[in-house]
Amino acid sequence: MKLLDEEVKSILTKLLEGQEKLTIEVRKNSIKLESIEKKIDIIAEVQTAHKEQNVRGFQDISNSIKDKDSLISSVVKDTSKDVKDLKDKFDKVEKVTIQNTYDVAYLKATK
Repeated sequence: MKLLDEEVKSILTKLLEGQEKLTIEVRKNSIKLESIEKKIDIIAEVQTAHKEQNVRGFQDISNSIKDKDSLISSVVKDTSKDVKDLKDKFDKVEKVTIQNTYDVAYLKATK
């Protein structure tokens, strides 16, 4: 009986030692999981910050493009108006020059 008690005691001791090792491994794994969760949270925060920064950057660029487009449109309109005014003035100068040419020819002919 004593031998059987020793065997049972030995088996129970091994079971307890195995359970302790398993508990230690579970604790280690829990600590590792917590560390991984913290790193994932940090990565998620960084990604969110980058996304927000990209959205702001895109909005700034978009606004800048709109402003430049508006400025370019205004300049093109002004330039177009100036060219039209210049063409009108050129037409007037051309008419006066033609009239002067006829007047000079007429004066030469009447001499």
